[in-house]
Amino acid sequence: MFLRSLYDEKLLQYNFGAMKWTWDDDAVNSKIVTDNVASVLVDKMNRLQEDTQKMLMVASCLGASFKVSAIVEVMKNISDGEIRSSMRSSSSSILTGSFLLNEGESFASRDGSVSSFASSIKEFEEEGLVEMDNETGRFVHNQVQSAAFELISPEQRNSFRAKIGSTLLNTLSPDELETNLFEVVGLLNCAASETETDVERDQLAKLNLRAGTKASDNGAFDTANLYFQAGRDALGSRGWEDDYSTMLDLCSDGAN
Repeated sequence: MFLRSLYDEKLLQYNFGAMKWTWDDDAVNSKIVTDNVASVLVDKMNRLQEDTQKMLMVASCLGASFKVSAIVEVMKNISDGEIRSSMRSSSSSILTGSFLLNEGESFASRDGSVSSFASSIKEFEEEGLVEMDNETGRFVHNQVQSAAFELISPEQRNSFRAKIGSTLLNTLSPDELETNLFEVVGLLNCAASETETDVERDQLAKLNLRAGTKASDNGAFDTANLYFQAGRDALGSRGWEDDYSTMLDLCSDGAN
């Protein structure tokens, strides 16, 4: 498995002229260190209390930095059962013997407040995983964020991120949504292919149009085109009949 990963990343190659395998010692050693660090971090996170693990899962989907209020809002609106079902088996099995909420119960419903999250926030700060500045947290390294993301089951990652995006879309104020528009739309796009209803697809298309326009106004034209394409994909061929105006804007702006 390790040799295969070296080959896939072109760190190990066969030199047909010399008839032997060649590699870059420094690059391979760096790969070993990186993989070992990631493994240690995942093991460390698997030993944290359950709320902390789940908060780290959510935080890893929000980016290198995040608002604690956003994490709490997500965890207030997604049941423990839904979050637990998105965890890797190695993480969820460790939690089996610990205190777990009822399947449909949300974290905040324990005492009607978010104060129960304070210990988790303190724990991942004391463990050196996150630096806190008032209400903003920042992963101390991108490997820490990657390790936190590894707590999520690979099969559930897209739907989990989309669920977070949907929660933020429905709970953020208009001003907060505008500030976090790229992050929210990016999360929703993760499971765009799984969007079931035309209403949801229409909403997603309009959000991508809005994000694409904002990105274009900021001069990020390549990023804007990705949003415009995602919006066109959300509407599909029916867009010309069902929502001609939005489809035209997505095509016109994307062509600029």
